[in-house]
Amino acid sequence: MATGFKLGCMSSEVDLIQADAQQQSVMENLLQLYIHDFSELAPCDIGNEGRYSYKDLPFYWSDASRLPFLARFDEKLAGFVLVTKISEQSADGEAYDMTEFFVLRRYRRRGIGRELAEKVWLRLPGRWQIRVMATNVAAHRFWASSIARFTGRAAESTSFERNGAIWHLFSFDSRRQDPETHPLWFRGREST
Repeated sequence: MATGFKLGCMSSEVDLIQADAQQQSVMENLLQLYIHDFSELAPCDIGNEGRYSYKDLPFYWSDASRLPFLARFDEKLAGFVLVTKISEQSADGEAYDMTEFFVLRRYRRRGIGRELAEKVWLRLPGRWQIRVMATNVAAHRFWASSIARFTGRAAESTSFERNGAIWHLFSFDSRRQDPETHPLWFRGREST
């Protein structure tokens, strides 16, 4: 059974739900929308069967270092988050990578994505990295703003090149936020 967090101090109902293997098909369907949106920024060809491919998705239920989450807003499916635990040379040797993050268009520009990101960071305290293609200006603004709001300081990114594309990398530590004093404090877990 999946578990999620309910907001205790805000009026919206954004739920972060760890997806179980029975929800893999839901995640596959949402990935179709995500990849379609992303295809404006990077070449993503659709397969002969009319679907995009995301070959790593099954690993999110067989590899303990990968964590799949679904997002709901007012009990309606609103997006997903895929997180990967990675090795890090510095600090304590472990960090989280925001591998994929998607909010349905209907729910964008309403603060839902920011709340969702903050819930993930509070649920998985530690060092974080978030990669954004340089051509994805809206995502860069979103992550810079969300990280700054969460940490209370300006978010900075470094640039790198991968496969001919320029990327920005944000890094920060979510442990510096006390869940008891953070604006998104939680009453506790509730089964969904």
